[in-house]
Amino acid sequence: MAAQIGWSVAAPAESDAPRPMRGACAPHAWLGLHLSKPDETTAAQLPDLPPGIGFVVKSIDEGGPAQVAGIAELDLLWKIGDQMLVNEAQVAALLRLSKPGQEIVLSGFRAGKPMEVRLKLGEAPNTKKPFTCDMVESSIFPGGRSGPMRVVNVAEKSASFSADKERAVVRREGEIYLVKIEGPEDAVIFDGELAKDEALDKLPESWRQRIQVLCRTLDRALAANPSPQRQPRPRVVPAPPQPRSRIAPLAAQEP
Repeated sequence: MAAQIGWSVAAPAESDAPRPMRGACAPHAWLGLHLSKPDETTAAQLPDLPPGIGFVVKSIDEGGPAQVAGIAELDLLWKIGDQMLVNEAQVAALLRLSKPGQEIVLSGFRAGKPMEVRLKLGEAPNTKKPFTCDMVESSIFPGGRSGPMRVVNVAEKSASFSADKERAVVRREGEIYLVKIEGPEDAVIFDGELAKDEALDKLPESWRQRIQVLCRTLDRALAANPSPQRQPRPRVVPAPPQPRSRIAPLAAQEP
């Protein structure tokens, strides 16, 4: 089923309007398109596309931000800014953190060729009834918040996984993974380091496969988005102080 990226909220028109229901969301950013994961055939035709990344545009809302920006059906989008698009929940999270009117850069492929599109996010069209945040997510992605969520942050060299009330974060520093796993009520299950080729025996058994997937996903993301190398700063060596010239005093002349 295609995922609908965009949602509706209602804002009170007048000061005497009834108070919004508890948990109602502020206006959300809106892309105005519908996405679904690419099939194996589509992904195989794009060797530069990291495995498991990206969405195919299935349809576009007329007059919406995507149409205005020139996005077309069957375009494949795989990044918003520097964030690789992994799953539906991540896309929803990225949009929740954005604001209407904000300009973003979408990276993708059209007819097999790379493209970048600048898009100005719109405000989701109003509906007759206000939505709570939970209702919004369930309307965008069927079963959205009940499923696991995985987010990759290339800039911070981290990948996270959350499901139910548990969460894991993996950060990479050189050849070392910093792993933190938390259970319900933020109880720390594991907090330690893993070498890149180290066995996962020290991790809880139920988390080993998930952490392995997070590490691989993070490695692929970093390989596809190498960090720019900083140019070394030129070393400025101060010039040695010039020796002061000594002027011999004039000998006093006798009258």
